Amino acid sequence: MTERQPNQQIQLEEVSRQDHLAKIAKRDDELAYYPQKMGELDLKPMDRFTQYHPDPSRLMGLGVTFAHRDLESVAGAMANNEPWAVVSGLNPSGPLHFGHKQVFDELLWLQQQGADVYIPITNDESYVVGKTKSLGEARKIAYESVIPSIIAMGFEPEKTHMFVDSDYPDIYNVAMDLSKQLSLNRVFGVFGFGKDEEGENPGTVFYRGGVQIAHILLPQYEEFGGPKPTIIPVGIDQYPYILLARDVARKKTFVPPAAVFTKFAGGLDGKGKMSSTRPDGALFLTDDPKTVQKKIRSAYTGGSVLADFQREHGGVPEICPIYQLRTYHFGTDNSLAEQCSSGAILCGECKGQAVEETLTYLSEHQSKLPEALARTGEFILNTPIKSVLKI
Repeated sequence: MTERQPNQQIQLEEVSRQDHLAKIAKRDDELAYYPQKMGELDLKPMDRFTQYHPDPSRLMGLGVTFAHRDLESVAGAMANNEPWAVVSGLNPSGPLHFGHKQVFDELLWLQQQGADVYIPITNDESYVVGKTKSLGEARKIAYESVIPSIIAMGFEPEKTHMFVDSDYPDIYNVAMDLSKQLSLNRVFGVFGFGKDEEGENPGTVFYRGGVQIAHILLPQYEEFGGPKPTIIPVGIDQYPYILLARDVARKKTFVPPAAVFTKFAGGLDGKGKMSSTRPDGALFLTDDPKTVQKKIRSAYTGGSVLADFQREHGGVPEICPIYQLRTYHFGTDNSLAEQCSSGAILCGECKGQAVEETLTYLSEHQSKLPEALARTGEFILNTPIKSVLKI
């Protein structure tokens, strides 16, 4: 191995220093983001709930699920063994990734506390916003990949109700029923776009203002037991849907839905949250071992160019997707943050451990998929919704 020249070493140390300072600035911006949004949106921290619940979820304990709106309504139903529901959907533009898994881990915990879980699979959204070429393509992905992956996570069929929008046309009757309670000005105001906004179309407006609200309020229709506390686990960017749904719920004499907010899972490429639209930065639940190793080994980190510099100054775990992957999915505390920020662990070792943890999980998860695919029918909701058609 060629020994570095003194000038080369000095240059690398300066690069490491500048890179470290840039990552600290990025960390400070990201650490300020969530408290700022909580203040703007008048959200409450999870502290009181996690203090009094005898067994809060792992993500709550880690601070990944960090804020809520009106969680008290659900906590009361939970404590009194009364009916309550959870709703969380996704659009099937590709296989599930670890960003999705993070949300479904929270859903599974909520089901274990007594909730009925409703999971709309929005192939209509995938098509309307251009993520798939057709409704049929998104539908195929839903049945062959998304739904089996959800089942394989351990949900109970008796308390899990999934549906693909295009195969459950009753949802559009619900959307029409709820649209009566909306105005275009209100929809435009909540979502921040105007009538001539580029990229928006009538389908998008109806979807956001009608169908999404129908998903959220569906458990409160009489076919599913009538009004009840309902909670929506979402990222903070989804707050407009909660706001609009709460408005409509009051007009329908439903219970305004509550929400818990989870932090975004960072993409492995370091370019924002994990997304199927950037497949190299997403870790999918269908990835093979070779792909997993390649993606993790080449991932962006909060580390430094020089190992000696990182040992001395530490890394920046808060902006590191490998830290997030390991802590959000496999950790029980934040001890990895201390190891990273103190320089006790370097990125190569951390990535190696991430590969092992991820492959262990995926091996077990993928082994369950054939049986899960065969059980799809046990989880599909097909209850007719006749109450909206009463004369």
